[in-house]
Amino acid sequence: MASVPLTAGDPERVGRYRLLARLGQGGMGRVYLARSPGGRAVAVKVVREALLRDEGFRRRFVREVAAARRVTGFFTAAVVDADPEGDPAWLATEYVPGLSLQEAVARHGVWPQAAVRGLGAALAEALAAVHAADLVHRDLKPSNVLLAPDGPRVIDFGISAAVGDTALTQTGTVIGTPGFIPPEQLRHEGSGPAGDVFALGAVLAYAAAGVGPFGGGASHAVNYRVVHEDPDLRALAPALADVVARCLAKDPAQRPTVEWLLDELGESETPVPAGDVTTAGWLPGPVADSAARLRAGTPTEPLPRPEDTPTRTAPAPAPAPAPAPPGPRRRRLRTVLATATALAVTAAGAVLWRVAADDDGPARPPNLEQLWTHTLADGQQLSASSQEMLYLAHEKDHRISALDVTDGSRRWDRRVRVDDVSQDTGHLKSVGNDIRITAVSGGLLFYGSNDHLYAVDADDGEHRWRYMDDSFHPSPVVVGDMAYADMVSFFYVLDTRTGDKLWDYGFGVNADGSNIAVTDDVLLIHSKKKLIAVDLRTRKQKWTHQAASEAETGLVVADGKVYFGTLDGALYAVDARSGEEEWRRTFEGELWDGRLGEGAGMPQVADDTVYFENDAYISAFDADTGSQRWRRKQEADEVTSLDVVDDTLLVGASDGGLTALDTGSGEPGWRESLGGGDETDVRVVGDVVVTEINGRLTAYRAAT
Repeated sequence: MASVPLTAGDPERVGRYRLLARLGQGGMGRVYLARSPGGRAVAVKVVREALLRDEGFRRRFVREVAAARRVTGFFTAAVVDADPEGDPAWLATEYVPGLSLQEAVARHGVWPQAAVRGLGAALAEALAAVHAADLVHRDLKPSNVLLAPDGPRVIDFGISAAVGDTALTQTGTVIGTPGFIPPEQLRHEGSGPAGDVFALGAVLAYAAAGVGPFGGGASHAVNYRVVHEDPDLRALAPALADVVARCLAKDPAQRPTVEWLLDELGESETPVPAGDVTTAGWLPGPVADSAARLRAGTPTEPLPRPEDTPTRTAPAPAPAPAPAPPGPRRRRLRTVLATATALAVTAAGAVLWRVAADDDGPARPPNLEQLWTHTLADGQQLSASSQEMLYLAHEKDHRISALDVTDGSRRWDRRVRVDDVSQDTGHLKSVGNDIRITAVSGGLLFYGSNDHLYAVDADDGEHRWRYMDDSFHPSPVVVGDMAYADMVSFFYVLDTRTGDKLWDYGFGVNADGSNIAVTDDVLLIHSKKKLIAVDLRTRKQKWTHQAASEAETGLVVADGKVYFGTLDGALYAVDARSGEEEWRRTFEGELWDGRLGEGAGMPQVADDTVYFENDAYISAFDADTGSQRWRRKQEADEVTSLDVVDDTLLVGASDGGLTALDTGSGEPGWRESLGGGDETDVRVVGDVVVTEINGRLTAYRAAT
């Protein structure tokens, strides 16, 4: 497991553990390599402070840490320490210096039958320990199996749950990775220990064949095969294929127990060692060598921080050239300011992350001209952007800084106003004076603090006004002199000059304010499957549109149509004046089943074309008719952003890659790694690509 140096924003200690390096970061927090006072290597996960302000999350985290501590066994990464109620909250687990099974197969190929059987016995023993704690794992897959010299470890019990807990299945949410999710879970029938056995069978097939037993491709197609088709086990030896086929039975009642698997697979000629041994004879030779190198390379002292490391002297950058006269450009109707999805971290269990970048950093991508770089201060983060500026927030220092997108220079830096306490029916109830930027719109930057929404001038940071919003902190949309904001079941209209409320409108249902759009005197907002239009002149509902599935994306309005994607992966085009459905498009063919879809990406519209992503397939549709112009499958598993610049479609991906596609044909022009693997956050602003990796912003101009 690779590691990178700590940055200025990282602490030196968490609890009694001295931090040595960073292993990864994501939506839940950061994971560090650390050492205990006695010298033991551990992985310490520190939860983001913003999450801990949600009392419901903190309560769940406390419960799930307690549940994870019940899991013991040779082949699980044990929780060794935790302070789930601390500030910050953290969790320490055994550190496993090894490749994941996914990495091992990708680098060194498939495994022989004896090694697969030994692996299966160890994983069955790990699942027995999980089930003995009255938990189910729910996400066993090759990337959650780490290969240490003394045996594999099952990690990431983050979405595990008590066997009797139905909270997740009640919402209809499908949790897991396509190809490893049991069919009963895809049918929304819930999943117990037998579901983990199904995933174990799929993992063994992957180790023996290099691909899952239900193939690859679009998620909905893989899910369809899991539910309706037999697994492909032709690459497995007959005896192993028989065991795996039993695990993959469609009916969970027909699958073997982990005890049966221990008896059956434990007869392997290459047993996995248990305990602290140095031999890795159970692993294929090249995999054992890689595991040994990773173990030997585990740092024992903190890696030098970048700011403490001398850098080579470089020539001063040349002055920026004068801007060229404006030429014809494709119309840019909406920009996705998307953050590349980091490896998801969830609440409980032994979570270990990986950073893909080499320690020395990547070479400069030849198709990306580096413009500038900026190191974030401790506690500072990139929170919002406009076409000209990036806005950095420091929640506890109550500071907001604005950087010029093109050269990184500081345009302004201010300590902004905050609320010290919140008010509840006349009684002081709590202190909570952090700040949170919510939107930049119409020349105003909005941020929330305690019970108020604040507006400042986006160009110079001057305070404009504040509005009592009961701590909902919406993301207003400014049109003219009015700001439109929502509070769950109604929206309200503020005067942008004074912050006074002008009027409000109640929907009678809970609406998703993140999907708000305003156009031609109509406000559009989603409530699950229903798109609601309110006439801003008459202040009455104008029309509603009912989709076949719940909204998954924001709304994009262009040339009288509103476009959006839904949970089943479909793209809709609806007339913004009448609510009539102009067209909808899904994947076509016998494998399409909307119930098994993995959701849609934000559509982009430029000129007469709609660009849309679903399951890493990017399609271009005629905006008027919905006819497909081209479709292109991406290398990465997940696309995180689409952005049109001139005649190029820039595609950000979950592996930290950026691809340039021709907007007319879909043909790829180039693909570059942005340097941080699945730890890269990306924003595309005009033709400038801004990355955030390990506390450092870097801006590039993309070749188009």
